[in-house]
Amino acid sequence: MANADLVVLGGVGVLALICLVVCGVYVYWSSDRYRDRKRRVETRKSGTQAIGRNDEQVSGAEATMGTQLSYRCKTSLYRAVFGNSHDESVVFLIAASRDDARQRATGALAVIHGAAAPEVPLCKLASFRELVDIGVSEDEDLRIFEMAWKGTDVSAWAEHPLFLTDDSTLLGKWAELYADLARELAIGAIDRARG
Repeated sequence: MANADLVVLGGVGVLALICLVVCGVYVYWSSDRYRDRKRRVETRKSGTQAIGRNDEQVSGAEATMGTQLSYRCKTSLYRAVFGNSHDESVVFLIAASRDDARQRATGALAVIHGAAAPEVPLCKLASFRELVDIGVSEDEDLRIFEMAWKGTDVSAWAEHPLFLTDDSTLLGKWAELYADLARELAIGAIDRARG
């Protein structure tokens, strides 16, 4: 019985690792750094010299690479909860203001669910800064995914959120969070199996 559990946990661990690698590759391919590097190679092939300009872009994009959210997210990201108390979904979107975020979210969700915009039950709309202020995680960027707390610990994270944005840093951060949660779950299960 314990061997079967360890095999299952090993499989879950491998799947989590594969998922993390795939998400990492996706985030890298959609990054400005990758696009700039690709542009530089194409520019060299065509004989045009624009190396100085591309090097400056790469050094500026490095600040938004990896696990840090982009400046766009930190200034324009909103999170809303869609649904009723029994069936809630989390929605992330980029908007210019709270009213714009409410209008965009209700409009998109109305189309997705085939309902009229006034019938869309949208609540708990919060900006990036508000989410950071109420969150408790050490990594401030992860605070946007926190849904509930018990004291200074996060008791619930956003599950299966709907991303109404193409910001790759936001998707990468969410993938990083869930890879870490899967790792913690696997370690806990292994510890329980060991006795």
